[in-house]
Amino acid sequence: MVRRIGTIGFLGFLLAGLAAPTAPARAEVPEPDEARLKAEVFTLASPEFRGRRGEGGRKASEHLVEAFRGLKLEPLFDGAYTQPIVEGTTGEVLGRNVGAKLVGADPALRHEWIIVSAHFDHLGVRRGVLFPGADDNASGVAMMLEVARSLALSAEPPRRSIIFLGFDLEEVGLYGSRYFVEHAPVSLDRVRLFITADMIGRALGGVCRSYVFVMGSEHAPGLRPWIAAAAERRPVTVGILGSDMLLLDRSDYGPFRARKVPYLFFSTGEHPQYHTPGDTPETLDYPKLAAISRVILGVVRRAASAESVPKWNPVPDHPLSEAVTVRDVFRALLEHRDGLKLGSPQTFLLNNTLRKLEAIVARGSITPGERAGMLNAARLVMIAVF
Repeated sequence: MVRRIGTIGFLGFLLAGLAAPTAPARAEVPEPDEARLKAEVFTLASPEFRGRRGEGGRKASEHLVEAFRGLKLEPLFDGAYTQPIVEGTTGEVLGRNVGAKLVGADPALRHEWIIVSAHFDHLGVRRGVLFPGADDNASGVAMMLEVARSLALSAEPPRRSIIFLGFDLEEVGLYGSRYFVEHAPVSLDRVRLFITADMIGRALGGVCRSYVFVMGSEHAPGLRPWIAAAAERRPVTVGILGSDMLLLDRSDYGPFRARKVPYLFFSTGEHPQYHTPGDTPETLDYPKLAAISRVILGVVRRAASAESVPKWNPVPDHPLSEAVTVRDVFRALLEHRDGLKLGSPQTFLLNNTLRKLEAIVARGSITPGERAGMLNAARLVMIAVF
């Protein structure tokens, strides 16, 4: 995930063995497997991949290519799995996106696309110190590969076509996703839903342990029932939030949002090991990563097979559930205020805002002015905490 700059950052947050997988016979849709997710994270975050920058980034791209080939997915870029990211003036190749496709079975819908993505780059090695990037974003890549595996091996192919996409250079101003949007191999007008996951293996602040936060549904509210259905009976709490909780685009949904492509951004949020050498595979919550991956698979399956997919809504819709999510986050922060070393000003702001949120939730509605106050308070708290 791109580092915050200045005041960026509300909720500052806010497969395993796929190096050369063998594609068995198609069966009922297999779910993302916790053991494979864990193995994939350990692979990508190992010293061999050098924090997935430079030579490590090239090696990671080759790793994804082999995974896609092993699943017998078709190349996305005119017969190639990789898209060189070329600097506009010098022609220098700065990195490479990696993509594959699963062509839909419905002749009337196969030219519509669902994209499942994650960035695979990280911070590399700095002054001899490895930044492994286990949560950021080996966790998201593991999800993407496991969802690809589940759908590639399904007995029932999707009606729409699905793209599986690994972005390079996300940590450098979303360069890879911006380049993809400018040089897309399919018409963006035919992309019905873009999904990306960035940091889905930990907990916001190390304390919001059950939560995964989902942004983007404010522009396609019809996606919310699909998310809820996919999360039903899963051991994870989905917190719906608006993308304006973040002052700038924090991940690869940004270029797609600018093109008004419906999108969902999944993240469990920043934690004390974010962008440090301590973001290691041993620190991830793999049952939670598996649960989130299964939720995403459920949404993708629904989007790929529904008669229609919710379209872009230019007027954002902000449900009361946002206030419920922020309330729960504030409760968790207060409960762990000693461990988070919150001072008196932060504690006062948390308590004061929490009282207002409790009243809003009890009333069952929130005004635009109250929502603006909630956002401002949350941003101040998160800047102080993180």
